Amino acid sequence: MKSTKAFTVIELLVVVIIIAVLSAMLLPALAATKGNSQKIYCINNLKQIGLAFRTWEASHNSRYPQAVSYSSGGANEYCGHANGAGITAPNPNNPGMVFMVMSNQLVTPKVLFCPADNYHWAGNGYATNFSYGDLLGCSTPVAGQRAPQSGMTKISYFINGDASEADPQDVMTGDGNIGNQTATANNGAASYRFGASATSQPSSPVTPVQLSATAWGVGAGAWAWTANDLHQKSGNLGMADGSCQSVSISGLHTYLQNSTNSAMCAFNFPE
Repeated sequence: MKSTKAFTVIELLVVVIIIAVLSAMLLPALAATKGNSQKIYCINNLKQIGLAFRTWEASHNSRYPQAVSYSSGGANEYCGHANGAGITAPNPNNPGMVFMVMSNQLVTPKVLFCPADNYHWAGNGYATNFSYGDLLGCSTPVAGQRAPQSGMTKISYFINGDASEADPQDVMTGDGNIGNQTATANNGAASYRFGASATSQPSSPVTPVQLSATAWGVGAGAWAWTANDLHQKSGNLGMADGSCQSVSISGLHTYLQNSTNSAMCAFNFPE
C-alpha cells in the first residue's frame, strides 16, 4: 500500500516563516527599484522637454517661450518674471502655456507628467492631448489675467520664467516638489511644496516665487525638495543648455546658486 507523506504543522509554520522573512527582505528592494525606475523615466521626460526648448528657440531668434510674447507665438505674458524686488507684471495666470506653445516639439503631453507624481494622479493622471481643459484644467486662458481654473493641471514640472540660452547654467525646469516650509539647516527637506500648506495641496494658479541669493543657502527656510512627494528628498532638473541632472537637496542648492550668478529669476509652478 502506497503512503503519502504530508507536511506536519511545525514544518508548515517553518515554511510560512521563511516566506515572511524573504518577503520582508525583498519588498524594500523592490520598492527602491520602482522608485529608481520612476526617477529615470522622469529624467528622460526632462531630456525630451529640454530638446523641445532647444528646437523651439532655434526658430524664435534664440529665445525660449518665456521670453517671447504670446502675440508672436510665445508665452511671456503667462509667466512671472523677476525684477530683483519681486515678481513683475503682467500678472501671470498659467505658466503651463509655456509647454502648450511647444506642443509640436513635445509631440505628446505625457512627457510633462512624472510617474512618481501621486498628487496629479488624483486628477486622473497624465493628459492625453494638448487642450486647455485636459492639460491645464481651465478654459481658454487670457494673457495677463489671473483666471480661476476648474481643475488641477497635469504638469509635474516648474518653469523658470527668466531662463535663457545665454545663461546655460540656469535651471530651466524640474520636479515641482520644491518648498521652504520647515526646511532646516544642513540641507533638510521641506515639509510641503510652494503653493501648498500643512493641510491642503496647491491651488491653481500658484503665485510665482522669486529665486534670491538666500534661497539656495543651507540655513533654515532654504529652498529644498519635499520629504514625501515625487522622489522624496531628491529630484531632477532640466538646465537651460538642455542637459539634465538628478540631485539631492544639497545638489539642488548648488544649481540654484548657479542660476542666480547673473540675475534673479522667477520659478513658476503650474498646479
